[in-house]
Amino acid sequence: MALHKSTKIRQVLQKWNSFVCHSNQWTCRNTLYRQSCLFSTTTWKLDKAESKPSGINPLAHKDFFDVRQLYSIKSLFDAGVHLGHKTGVWNPLMKRYIYGDRHGNHIIDLNETDRHLFLALNVTSHIAYRKGVILFVCCRPQFQHLVQRTARECQEFFVIQRWRGGILTNAHKLLPVPRLPDLIIFLSVPYNMDAIRESAQANIPSIGIVDTDCNPNLITYPIAGNDDSLSSLELYCRLFSTAILNAKVQRQNDDNYTIDKSNDGETPRDNSRAEMAS
Repeated sequence: MALHKSTKIRQVLQKWNSFVCHSNQWTCRNTLYRQSCLFSTTTWKLDKAESKPSGINPLAHKDFFDVRQLYSIKSLFDAGVHLGHKTGVWNPLMKRYIYGDRHGNHIIDLNETDRHLFLALNVTSHIAYRKGVILFVCCRPQFQHLVQRTARECQEFFVIQRWRGGILTNAHKLLPVPRLPDLIIFLSVPYNMDAIRESAQANIPSIGIVDTDCNPNLITYPIAGNDDSLSSLELYCRLFSTAILNAKVQRQNDDNYTIDKSNDGETPRDNSRAEMAS
């Protein structure tokens, strides 16, 4: 009786070992012959390693382009990003981004700025990596040259003059071959409200530098920070330009790696038969 029961248990275990479990995206196959538990961490890691592709998915990585290394909270402080407007001129929607006030001016919480800036740079890098079109918009005269130079350095597009209504929502009539941008970066929100509303209507993602007097609701990725000083604008432009260029270099390296990998072990084509036939 005991022998019959042990044989039955062994048959059940063999059936279970041939079972493939797809829950939680892992596979357990023939774990009995690996001398490990059916649900052991070692088996799970082994199956994950075996099923992992050779290339790394950029979207599965928290910081694939190392944008965290581009800046620090100290660099934000040195550039004056934390300096807001007068306490009497502020938007209540910016309350959660404000740390306090000093000498009648609001002080922006740089921890919030750091969190949102990292997210914005990461999104920008992924869009540039996938050959997306990025548009810089800034209609303030004192920053036009800076924005124009930044966009040209990273080989992207810019608008520094007055925004023409309908460029995004009516592009098929205004432009001969319309290609809408995949991301719009607004370096001064109060001076570009028409463009911000239009990008929201066209469902185009946007990044915007929002000071304490701005409305962040229409911006997809708002970054709380000073938008009036030249030092802070230079920092923003340098960060976005570097992130875009790094993503393009990474894309070029990955394309070259794919080409080299496809040619690995490929035998040269034998043209002797074709020459003899001709």
